Amino acid sequence: MKKITLILILFFTSIFFSKSYAIEVSSLQAEKRLIFNQLFSKHTCAKIYTQLKFGLNKKLDKEVMLESYHNLKRVKIDENEALLTLAFNQRTVFYKERGLEKIIFNVLAAQDFSDELANINKTIANAKSKKIVVCEYDLNRSIEDGSFFNFNLKYDNSLRVESNVSPKVLIYYDGTIEYAYYDEEVQYAIPSLNYRKYPFDSHELKFLITSEIYSKLYFERSDKFKVLLLETKKNNFSNISFPGWTIKKYVSYPNSETLDDVYSDYQKHFVVSELTFVRNWVSFLYKMLFPLIGITILIYFAVYIRIADGRIAVLSTLLLAFVAFDFVTVGQRPELPYITLLDWLIFLGYAMNIITLLFSYYESYFIRQRMVAQASDLGDSEKSILNKWRFRYKIYIPIIYFVSLITGYFTMLAT
Repeated sequence: MKKITLILILFFTSIFFSKSYAIEVSSLQAEKRLIFNQLFSKHTCAKIYTQLKFGLNKKLDKEVMLESYHNLKRVKIDENEALLTLAFNQRTVFYKERGLEKIIFNVLAAQDFSDELANINKTIANAKSKKIVVCEYDLNRSIEDGSFFNFNLKYDNSLRVESNVSPKVLIYYDGTIEYAYYDEEVQYAIPSLNYRKYPFDSHELKFLITSEIYSKLYFERSDKFKVLLLETKKNNFSNISFPGWTIKKYVSYPNSETLDDVYSDYQKHFVVSELTFVRNWVSFLYKMLFPLIGITILIYFAVYIRIADGRIAVLSTLLLAFVAFDFVTVGQRPELPYITLLDWLIFLGYAMNIITLLFSYYESYFIRQRMVAQASDLGDSEKSILNKWRFRYKIYIPIIYFVSLITGYFTMLAT
């Protein structure tokens, strides 16, 4: 009678919590690590553990569909070191193992149900977390003991993966096995970002979660993951912290590719996530671009200052201001083997300053050769020659400047 009572309780409990889980998914929000409560006692879970031998085989004997979920919480880019760091609240994969449900039933049927029944009732009454599982084990130890299959999951091409929380394996009464990883920080090298339009640059990145099992293994997004992606997009990705940048697209989907050479009969399956983001350029506009353009305008209009009133001194001061400004902002720009839009703007400012200085030196030399103190003391013919040069400077220099700026911009767009 006790066995029948326990089986009925487990049956209705699984139905109840499957419905509550569906309610949870429909109102899913970005979350931190969930606290799981075991449905069974430690004694019962230990007995179940001794019967688990799913990891003894190094190859899958049947097809397995891993349903994947991960919750990205923070993105950080170190532009000087060309490093990308992704921080995840939680990452899980789960699948149905047919033999697990039978093992759980046999262990329960072989022991006294009174203590277990009391523990189940107490757990159901006290549990207020969003998930209730049958048992929880340490994932790394379980794989070493051969209790659970080692899927060799990894972040493809990552430099390092760190976490201060040990991964867990969770088992459900219906035979589901879930591998759960918490608070992971993954680092990638990103030498290929295109900064040519800096600080108006945008980028696209991909990261893959894959397995070293290339036969009979497939990936799919879990329903919970699909809802999270939809709500993240609906909230304009505000639940993902990305200082200095704005996320424009974040999608994740399963994919596969055929292996090369002698392994061409096998396929590598993975979950690929694509991230598109743009730099928050408004602060750069006020801190860098407007000052640069302002200094350049002052350089151009400096030609209206008479030589005798210190035009060359003003231009020299503006040149030093350019050098100082460039020196201050150089740490904010990545070191690159090519010219960016900001570099081009600075170069054009330097070029205008030098051209204006050379023109002023020529004008000063022209006046001195005529043995006069200032241009107003020149003869009419000499004034005419000097005025022609001034007119050419005032017309051609801004034309050359804007044509060069626009040409450089569209050239960078094309590359």
